[in-house]
Amino acid sequence: MKNSKGGKRGSVSSGFFQNSQMIIVAGFLLLVFSPVLSCAQESQGRVRGSLPQTEISSPPAGTPLFLAQKSSAEKALFSHPAIQEGEPCVSAKCHAERGTASYVHTPVAQGSCVSCHDLTASKARFGLKKPDLDLCLSCHEDQKAFYKQEVIHPPVKTDCISCHNPHESPYKFQLESGPSSARLCFTCHDEEDKMEYTYLHGPVESEDCLACHNPHASSYKHLVRQGPQEIQLCESCHQEIPKKIENSAHKHGVINKGLCSPCHAFHGSNLTKHWTRRFPDKFYNPYDPKLYSLCFQCHEKRQAFLSRSTTLTNFRNGKRNLHYLHVTRKKGRTCIACHGVHATNQERLIRSSTPFGPSHFHIRIVFVKTPTGGTCTLSCHVAKGYDREKPLKLQADTKPTIKWKKPK
Repeated sequence: MKNSKGGKRGSVSSGFFQNSQMIIVAGFLLLVFSPVLSCAQESQGRVRGSLPQTEISSPPAGTPLFLAQKSSAEKALFSHPAIQEGEPCVSAKCHAERGTASYVHTPVAQGSCVSCHDLTASKARFGLKKPDLDLCLSCHEDQKAFYKQEVIHPPVKTDCISCHNPHESPYKFQLESGPSSARLCFTCHDEEDKMEYTYLHGPVESEDCLACHNPHASSYKHLVRQGPQEIQLCESCHQEIPKKIENSAHKHGVINKGLCSPCHAFHGSNLTKHWTRRFPDKFYNPYDPKLYSLCFQCHEKRQAFLSRSTTLTNFRNGKRNLHYLHVTRKKGRTCIACHGVHATNQERLIRSSTPFGPSHFHIRIVFVKTPTGGTCTLSCHVAKGYDREKPLKLQADTKPTIKWKKPK
């Protein structure tokens, strides 16, 4: 009896031990595979939820093979609920918000969603019949001409929906942002870089980027509308300048090169007239080297502070620098007192008249160039001449009233 009892007790203990091992093994397998199964289930749920919008080409890492095969079959197709023949896409039942904006894409307005979308099983994103760009160009064939131009706006190379809403928008041309063109441009371009100035260029101030730039493509740098020279774009608005230049015999060097940007900033500046550097706007001004920094980016700055020279300038009487004589004084004559900034009919860009006094009364200037100098006659005094080889006695041999040290 004892042996039989002991044997029974031994078999019970052995069974309990085997069951314990099985429980431990099962628990271990559950611990190992439960995160994988959970991940697969979550991934499968996400895929089902996103089917109408996005196709996912590969299963998440760690998904078991049988789950990956099942989810791949489901993910490969864009699915849309079945609709009855003739049933509109835009109704109280579905897509009720479409077609209510101020500007509606024609297919949407006509209820022709199938023009762009394939409502049957499709592998394409949103069930589109063609890739984004190809789909737009299948109707807007005239826009294909953009791709033949030299400079193409980067979004145009990839799709149209970066800037245009494919269904509708409160803004003209179904733009994604508005109401001005600048509001859309500033979603990519830095607004502060264009709008932070004290004096803004007119189109910038009115947030009209399209006045100067083509939003799609251009034959010219920076997508500008006119070219190839800068001045051709500027002249499209500033029409008084080309008339003056055309009727003038002598042009400023930068004008001959078709440039405006060395002197004027296109978007804006903290200086009047959008100067790129400081420039004197007055007839008289005490001499300050910084005041002429716009001119000195091209012209030799020593002309203004060296009283004598034989090489710096041709405007000299013998060795006496006459620029120094005019400029370096408390009541110094500025550049615009004698010179035109764009073009003139007299040599050395000498103006035919110059404004003087608070009323801007125009003083007539007559300049005659000679082989070794010249004469200048103003309506307010007699002719004065200079000669580089045989110095003339100046009628008003005035010395500068202030002294200036050479800038460091």
